Amino acid sequence: MRMRHLFLPLELAQAGMVLSQPTQVVHRGFLSLTLPTGHTLTEENLSQLSAHHAEFIYIDQVDDRSDEQVAVDVAHAAGRVLTLFDGTDLSDTNMANFFDQVLAYRSA
Repeated sequence: MRMRHLFLPLELAQAGMVLSQPTQVVHRGFLSLTLPTGHTLTEENLSQLSAHHAEFIYIDQVDDRSDEQVAVDVAHAAGRVLTLFDGTDLSDTNMANFFDQVLAYRSA
């Protein structure tokens, strides 16, 4: 089963979703809440995240797209990233690394 990692605003999170990255909420320089990778969210967790002012989480979601649709989506994402970086000097090592990271993130 293929999975997708999604960066999701907390308002769209629902109980039963599974975290694909650890979630750590830092408030005024102090770690106020932490949930591990693989944790299944509960209503209580969502309330805690909201109370601790979390904004986004990473979740795992079953990817039921066909291989063809994945290829189309990846090509579309690559085109959008190329448009964003149009005119950028990708011979600059830092900018090229940034481009690669954005492309990898948007193509997932």
